[in-house]
Amino acid sequence: MEKRAELVVGFICVVLWILLFGAGLMVSSENYRKSLDQSFTIANFLKAGLLYTYTNVAMLTCLAGLMAGIASRLTVREYEGVVDQAHEDSAQTLSTSMAYRQENPLSSMFRGFVVFLAYVAGVAIGAPGGTEILSKTTADQYARVAALLSLAGFAVGFDPTLFGTFLSKLPNPLRKTG
Repeated sequence: MEKRAELVVGFICVVLWILLFGAGLMVSSENYRKSLDQSFTIANFLKAGLLYTYTNVAMLTCLAGLMAGIASRLTVREYEGVVDQAHEDSAQTLSTSMAYRQENPLSSMFRGFVVFLAYVAGVAIGAPGGTEILSKTTADQYARVAALLSLAGFAVGFDPTLFGTFLSKLPNPLRKTG
């Protein structure tokens, strides 16, 4: 994809993310979900799917990953040739990083979706009441979940090696010291 097309698609992704986030924050899906129980219509199904917290957050996380993939491809053009000048140890990390930054942005979107799946699995396993937490969400909870998962989706979509480097810097009580 040429640079101009990537810029346009990236801009569209940002606008869609803002619109989806705003809709998820301000409009309740409850009426649309209830109307599906009475009579199924495609319009109500789409509205409920766009507005229900966790399908909305799944879309936001995928959009964040896609934006990250586009952003990383746009920035990688500035750094071609850096690998040849880097130290051998850091060259391996840098070349892996460059490979991620040159890949198709859809790969980044899929990694963003895995962030969403990991979150839902964690909630289902670790939250008190299991998946009951998924059925009722306040605007405050929605905003926190949407922001956290979008940020994580962007991070792993942009360059997973950066996310791994960040995680390796965190204290690990299980890691042996000395």
